[in-house]
Amino acid sequence: MSKVRGLLVGLAVSAMMLAGVPVQAAEAVTVLHVFLAAGQSNMSGRGLPGGTTDDPVDPRIFQYGAKDRRFRTATVPLDMHDTASGISPATTFAREYLKTQPANVGVLIIPAAHGGTGFTSDSSSLTWSVGAATSSARDLPELAVRQTHEGIAAARATGRTVDLKGVLWHQGENNSSMTTSAYSAKLDKLIAFFRSRLAASKLPFVVGQMTPEGIEATPGRVNIDRSHRETPARVSSTGFAPSKSGAVNEGDLIHFNRAGVQYLGKTYLSGYWHAAKITYGPVPTIRGIRKVGSTLSAVPGTWGPAPVNLAYRWYRSGNEIRDTYGTSYKLRSGDAGRSITVKVTGSKTGYTTASRTSAGTSAIAKGTLTAPTPTITGTAAAGSTLTAVPGAWGPPPVTLTYKWYRSNILISDASSATYKVRSGDRGRTITVKVTGSKSGYNTASETSTGTKVAG
Repeated sequence: MSKVRGLLVGLAVSAMMLAGVPVQAAEAVTVLHVFLAAGQSNMSGRGLPGGTTDDPVDPRIFQYGAKDRRFRTATVPLDMHDTASGISPATTFAREYLKTQPANVGVLIIPAAHGGTGFTSDSSSLTWSVGAATSSARDLPELAVRQTHEGIAAARATGRTVDLKGVLWHQGENNSSMTTSAYSAKLDKLIAFFRSRLAASKLPFVVGQMTPEGIEATPGRVNIDRSHRETPARVSSTGFAPSKSGAVNEGDLIHFNRAGVQYLGKTYLSGYWHAAKITYGPVPTIRGIRKVGSTLSAVPGTWGPAPVNLAYRWYRSGNEIRDTYGTSYKLRSGDAGRSITVKVTGSKTGYTTASRTSAGTSAIAKGTLTAPTPTITGTAAAGSTLTAVPGAWGPPPVTLTYKWYRSNILISDASSATYKVRSGDRGRTITVKVTGSKSGYNTASETSTGTKVAG
């Protein structure tokens, strides 16, 4: 197993080097979340432009292709059942999804879509109708399940933890002649089939909306759109991903362009959280000056489905800091030289609670003490006592020490807040230097103006 994983990591590293991606990211992925991408051409990938410099190799996104049956780094376009020509919503979904996951989590896409397919009983056609195919080569549901099982096995062979998370579905353009109820029956049966054959009774299933332009221009397509929209009300653990107008390829009312695909990636993610009944949010960030005495603030990002109750916990070098539950945290003495993180937890009735933890800050710098200039009170004459008035140092408590000087020369035995003027001080100038120290803060010193002794 270790040899297989080493070979796969080596291939991924080579691809990342060519794309200018840091190679150390390859070993970071220890957990894989698996998503089956099924349907027809829009899921297969027609978003243009695709595969440009906008699509570098992502070391956290993998695929187990329909034609090249290997566990490998995902490409743009994906290795779908047909020949894709652009970026797929599955890729944009994976990118958005990983923004909400720890760095050790990756996504494995099972690309099983095929353009021009649908629910049909035509014996000469590929079909998504469960049990309708006359040969295994045309049975798209069975082919997708087989590909998913193989992909999961190949991923586990690398030594990673693998977890099937959901199905992304985009199809309907090829079934415009069907009624809403007829299409719904076919779709619902397919959802049940996937859940049964993949041994996941509540496997989240997200339905993507067709292009608004195509729905409007094609008679009967509104029936399919209605079925898609109503799926969450008909079938538990499903979600709907709305699409965007004005985001189609030039001269094409069916296929989303890159902007449309990117929009779908975000709405697929929202639909997924709804289907999975999980609160969701991005990895939080921390803003503020990284210095003892300053206040840091947690920036949680947008959580959903709104409204979501958010709770906060702060950590010092991975250890929980007691009694820190708010959105802000004032840095303490013990934080100097340490890294601070914040964990945001979202909760909502009926949804699984989710937590996201920020990246650690750079090492916290020592704080700066408030250090006023001291003054001297008392009669500057031999035999009299002078007193140092240090002012208000802070934040309290601050340990103060004193040194007295005669015409800028240290008086070695004068180290208290008072000084009895000596005969040798006549005609000389007396100053006092106050030094403040506090754990977690830089030591500071301030010197008074001089006081001349009568002489």
